[in-house]
Amino acid sequence: MEWLRIVLVLMILTRAIYTDIKKGIIENRCMVYGLISAGLYTALYRGGTGLLQSIKMSVVMLVVLFALFVLKGLGAGDIKLFCVLAAFYQRDAIGIVVVSFLVAAGLAIVKMLIRIVRGEQFYLKGETMNFSIPIGIATIVIESMKWVKL
Repeated sequence: MEWLRIVLVLMILTRAIYTDIKKGIIENRCMVYGLISAGLYTALYRGGTGLLQSIKMSVVMLVVLFALFVLKGLGAGDIKLFCVLAAFYQRDAIGIVVVSFLVAAGLAIVKMLIRIVRGEQFYLKGETMNFSIPIGIATIVIESMKWVKL
């Protein structure tokens, strides 16, 4: 039933990325639906133990990433999205976070290089990134690594 998890996660990521780009926020209701579907999925396919692991990993993710929120490194919606993904991917949650930051760094470097080539100022103070995009890419990379043997 891995396909069901993939479909649910893709739906949540698609909505989160869309609203993040269009409105600059990740909707709370999307995250609530994500947590509910993650809880139902893990309870149905992994039982009570899986549900407890899912909840535990979401809480751990919230506690660990809260410092980045306080430092204005991540938005609240990004952290909630990480918590939803941690509920679906208990074993891969840390990997998703690490790959997300690597993807974000890569995207930022490419953006800066493009600005340098154009002769523009490469660093703009106060500029932010829609972090849901690197989170989505990282989730797809982590999920793909399970299906493709490297």
